[in-house]
Amino acid sequence: MILFDANVLISLSTGKEDDESFERIAGLIQDLIAAKTTIGVPAPAWAEFLCGAGLAASDVIQVLKKRSAIRILPFDEVAATELAVIDQATRAKGGKKGASKSHWQKIKVDRQILAIARVLNVTAIYTEDDGLIAEATRLGVKVYRTSDIPLKPKQNKLDFEGEPAE
Repeated sequence: MILFDANVLISLSTGKEDDESFERIAGLIQDLIAAKTTIGVPAPAWAEFLCGAGLAASDVIQVLKKRSAIRILPFDEVAATELAVIDQATRAKGGKKGASKSHWQKIKVDRQILAIARVLNVTAIYTEDDGLIAEATRLGVKVYRTSDIPLKPKQNKLDFEGEPAE
């Protein structure tokens, strides 16, 4: 399982097909579906996405949800316990903020996402959030930006009406 943060979902739902970021995410999703890899969206990230995209969300996200490619992951009792472990370990090293330079409320939400990721043994998180990237890196969770996703080769359109080749 991999995780998408809200900003990846927002890029997917608001992007245009000729947008490079959209192309990278769409290509990744194709690969993940082909490999039968679940795309997890932590509940805090899902809430942020819905607030940014509206309750109707996008057609793209609705299609993925219907295909069971995306699973919304709850922040439950096990994740809450993992969050407490993360928090205590961070404070034991001399500060509550860890590697993040964000506001405390944002750090707490990022840690909820990371607790969910650790409990479910995700292989990677995809995000554009610098604070989440810093915290994930500090905790040894693999994290990637959209720009890290390789672009798929484009299909060249054949020109049947152009000049014949010599």
